[in-house]
Amino acid sequence: MALKRVLLKPITLCVLLGLSSSALANVVINIPSEVDVLAANGQEAEIEGGFFSSTKSITLPDGENQIVFRYSPVFKQGNDQTTVTTDAIITKFTASDTELNFDLPKYRNADLARDFDRNPDWKLVDEDGNAIEVKQDKLLKPGVQLGRNYDQESVAYNKTGAVAAIAPATAAVATTAAAPPQMPANSQYKTTEEQMLHYWYEKADSETKQRFLQAIIQAK
Repeated sequence: MALKRVLLKPITLCVLLGLSSSALANVVINIPSEVDVLAANGQEAEIEGGFFSSTKSITLPDGENQIVFRYSPVFKQGNDQTTVTTDAIITKFTASDTELNFDLPKYRNADLARDFDRNPDWKLVDEDGNAIEVKQDKLLKPGVQLGRNYDQESVAYNKTGAVAAIAPATAAVATTAAAPPQMPANSQYKTTEEQMLHYWYEKADSETKQRFLQAIIQAK
């Protein structure tokens, strides 16, 4: 069935945007409050869920990925709170079409939590509680730690070929997947939005296309 050019109402556009999200990236990592994800695949991490949200996550493409994170547990000591800020961990892993969660050690106090830098014993587990294989390293920088650019640091790290490094092509694919297609000057489409609608439609499977067309009909 060919896609006719029709004016799409907002509800239809929302359906398609939801389609594009699922088509692009199928690995969702839930982020607990004591974890800060600082970079992903050599880029600034795009965290879903605001600063005050109780649930945060990051969505990545299927395949090999790399994230930089820091474990920052908070402990109550009398009327005060103490936050232990650990070294930044850079890690790579391979996963597809799954939801992952951090499995982190539980410390009784801040002094014990500082052991995480010496023994970063953590896991990424899937929906069945199975740990996936990860390669990890520390992303260290001497001197003042304020104002660090973790995405650029991870790019530099990847050039070293160290244990948690990913190939430049991996980061490029992730970046391309997150970016909308560019419309050439001689495009048959009038706007970038129109091009994107056709672009994502062609990438969808037959069942998704049918649901999308049905949404267009109902939105008229």
